[in-house]
Amino acid sequence: MAVIKRGKKWYITYRIKENGKTVHRMEVVGLRKDMAEVKLKNYLKLIQEGIDPKGYTDEPVTETVSEITTPLAPIQMEVLTIEQFKPTFLELHGKRLSKSMEVSYNTSFKHLLPVFGQIKLDCISNVMVRTYIADRKNEGASDSTVNKELACLKSACSRAFEWEYIKHNPLKGVRLLKEEPGRERYLTPEEANRLIEVSPTYLREIIIFALGTGMRFSEIMDLTWADVSLNEKQRSGNITVIGKGNKRRNIPINKTVFDLLVRKCHEKRSKLVFPSPKNGGRITNVKRSFATALEDAELEDFRFHDLRHTAASWMMQGGADLYGVQKILGHSSISTTQRYAHLSPRFLDGQIEVIDSFFSCDVKGDLSGAVRQAV
Repeated sequence: MAVIKRGKKWYITYRIKENGKTVHRMEVVGLRKDMAEVKLKNYLKLIQEGIDPKGYTDEPVTETVSEITTPLAPIQMEVLTIEQFKPTFLELHGKRLSKSMEVSYNTSFKHLLPVFGQIKLDCISNVMVRTYIADRKNEGASDSTVNKELACLKSACSRAFEWEYIKHNPLKGVRLLKEEPGRERYLTPEEANRLIEVSPTYLREIIIFALGTGMRFSEIMDLTWADVSLNEKQRSGNITVIGKGNKRRNIPINKTVFDLLVRKCHEKRSKLVFPSPKNGGRITNVKRSFATALEDAELEDFRFHDLRHTAASWMMQGGADLYGVQKILGHSSISTTQRYAHLSPRFLDGQIEVIDSFFSCDVKGDLSGAVRQAV
């Protein structure tokens, strides 16, 4: 089964059993690739259920390639509204991103649709967006929240333009709000020990692992033993992580995490590294137990995600390389990692001294000829 393009039109190809024989079919769908992808996906479901797509569909039978003799005129399609476009956007774009981003898009649409839902994709104006921003701010929404909603709307319009639903992107050039610098909350070693000591066993292991790897909560909960490589002789290993945007990264295992994983490996009860202690399934959240542990440890203004910030901060304070920290955390941009740069003891140490290498002698008094000719 495949989606192919012939000239300006998109086709789908598939195989099906017909009178005991395997028949290869090709059908023309239209001018948009996304429509072909959706139709092929629906056909695959029907075939898996033993249903012939042609016999099942209520639509007129789509013309086959053999019936096409002359090029068809371009189809003039009515522009969709934001609400009409939302299912296609989430199906073809949202699900290709991380689970958290898909959830974020759905949350944003709850606020966007009451305002923009009935407006056509190419009719959204800058004034509408500015009015929306003002209204959301009056409702008490933070700049960060409004930016997430605007980013969702801008992404929908960008995809609509890319997939040829509209001839221009009305939100191209619309800028997001300038946000305040992100909060920097991380634990001291003493605070971390207090938190670990008061946590139940399953949560204690997750906290230690999060502090030792800098992985996101969803990445930890999705981690399977197939993603973990341990070398007990050398007391080392490697973790393969599928992070945001389905990007793969490798995290080397330190001694603390190694000891934890070896012990858990010997008592393995699930394909998941950190299964639920109740049913062995995936843990969806630890909000209640984590909040209780924070209270018992007398820690305030701290979230689970701050364990990731703590790991990054500890790496930088220990003298880790900024580029290496970026790769371990899976930041797509080094600018995201640079928020921790000031924590490094080597942040400015030695920076000014590099100029010495351009001087040819120990300068005492007369400066003539002191600088190398190469400069």
